Amino acid sequence: MQELVDIASLTERLKRTLGEIEAMLGEDRSDEEVRQADYLEMLRRKASGEISGNVTARFFA
Repeated sequence: MQELVDIASLTERLKRTLGEIEAMLGEDRSDEEVRQADYLEMLRRKASGEISGNVTARFFA
């Protein structure tokens, strides 16, 4: 037999969980955006010839 699912209750639980996840990601987002910008700047400098070598290895070291 199939179990009946309370869609409204399930939807509310999913909304709360998603809200919690978004809040956690929002706290870290600024740090992540800064890291991405730094990495893109290193790639730009590599492309222009300002720096050489393995940019990815240097960035994650």
